[in-house]
Amino acid sequence: MIKFCSKYVFQYKIEYGIYFLLGIILCGLNTFIPAAMGQFINMFNVETTYSAMLKFIFLLLLLYVGKEIVCYVNKILYIRIQTNAAFSLNFEIVNHLKKVSPLVIGRTDLSYLSQRINNDANDVLIFFISSLTELIFSVFSAGIILFMIWKMDSIAFIVTMFLLALYFFIYIGFKKRIYNCSYGMKEEKSNFFSRLQEQLEKIEFIKIHSMDSFFLNRLVASYQKLYRSIFKQQATIQAFANLEGIVGAISVCILLWIGGKKILTGDMQIGYFYMISVYFNMILEYGKEIVAYGQEYQEAYVSFERIKSILEIKEQSKGCIRLNEIKQIRIQDLNFAYDQKETIKSFSTNLKKGKVYGLNGCGKSTLIKILMGMYVDEYQGNIIWNDTEMRNLDMDYIREHVISVTEQEPTLIADTIYNNIALYRKLDVKCIQRAVDCFGDSILKRDNWDLQINEKSSNISGGEKQKIAIIRQVVQDGQVMIFDEPTSAMDESGKKQFLQLIDQIKNHKIIIIVSHDNAILNTCDEILIL
Repeated sequence: MIKFCSKYVFQYKIEYGIYFLLGIILCGLNTFIPAAMGQFINMFNVETTYSAMLKFIFLLLLLYVGKEIVCYVNKILYIRIQTNAAFSLNFEIVNHLKKVSPLVIGRTDLSYLSQRINNDANDVLIFFISSLTELIFSVFSAGIILFMIWKMDSIAFIVTMFLLALYFFIYIGFKKRIYNCSYGMKEEKSNFFSRLQEQLEKIEFIKIHSMDSFFLNRLVASYQKLYRSIFKQQATIQAFANLEGIVGAISVCILLWIGGKKILTGDMQIGYFYMISVYFNMILEYGKEIVAYGQEYQEAYVSFERIKSILEIKEQSKGCIRLNEIKQIRIQDLNFAYDQKETIKSFSTNLKKGKVYGLNGCGKSTLIKILMGMYVDEYQGNIIWNDTEMRNLDMDYIREHVISVTEQEPTLIADTIYNNIALYRKLDVKCIQRAVDCFGDSILKRDNWDLQINEKSSNISGGEKQKIAIIRQVVQDGQVMIFDEPTSAMDESGKKQFLQLIDQIKNHKIIIIVSHDNAILNTCDEILIL
């Protein structure tokens, strides 16, 4: 896990180096200030001057102010490193998942997955930057302080070492239980937020079908599981903390008895007793931090295991051959099953440039996704582009430069009409205008290209959405064009304009149209029945 985290944190080596150096300086200041205070108290055991006292006070002021300044800078650096490193890890996980088969992603609750990625990424990196670094500082500081306690009083040193050993054994006893409770809590937390997101995503469905009680009960049941897991985890951690507190209290009382007795017999100055008391309390805190590191490690390791399980999901196969001209696509004995349910069986055809193919029957959307290279590892049979099997093609390149699709439910971005057509590419405005002119829709006129489409695309009609998606595909000018129910939301005029557009562009392309509309299918050169 340490090696895994360092990959992201050390992208910011300079900031982390300064953060670490300032941490060492803070350790030094935290150790030196109690010693300075002890010496200040001991000044009054001998004859001293008002001027010397003021100089000492000024020195203490400088130490305290310097400590706060260093602490502030250190905290700012921590926030900067942690935030950027977490983004880098999130970015890599998301980028990895985009290379995984959509079938795998489709089986996962996306709200759950989103919560899991974000929370786990933050947990492991906070552990590395904060907990692990603090552990190094705590061990370093504790070593110095133990040496100073040993030099001042050997009995106090023995009590302190006994305390640290006891802390360690308490942690060993709680280690496995803390891990299991933390794992369960994280899982239930992700599940709960998934159910919470479900309430928002399906509001319309819930209202239409009067299923409010059912979905609320699902949310309550998920919350109850989360509550039980949180309670169990916190009860375990609290029991661990209370045992620490009892051991610490007993140790402090023993120290007070030892130190008080020595002061009464004149064997120790009050300033040194103050130093030992402060250092002992610091050792208690360092001991808690060192032991808490084990607890935090267990919790962070849970997050690491969950991240690792995501990153170990197999990515889709990807070929390296790139094609720029497609003359034909041969489909030979294609079979495809989804969750052991056969969707396409022994389908064969030959798609040639210059023809329009109508597609009907069960499995239409699946065939489209297969041709797009979305299920490149799952299909059986052969799909040969020109003379190359599709598994050997760089389908990312093919989708970007060769093949294009208009979805049955087009996705539009919350942006202008123009950006939804161009998709932020540099395109010839005249080319866009020619495509727009194929539809006599007023909203598509150039004067409206700056019209902002809202997040849900609710400020335009379904037919207008389809026309924007079709125009987007046409200006992309792919050699293989797929239209999935492209006119389902259009009126008769829109359908007629679409067919005229297809007739204009079909000569140098392979065009596939999925449709239930006989008027559309009857204009195709060939109809494929799955």
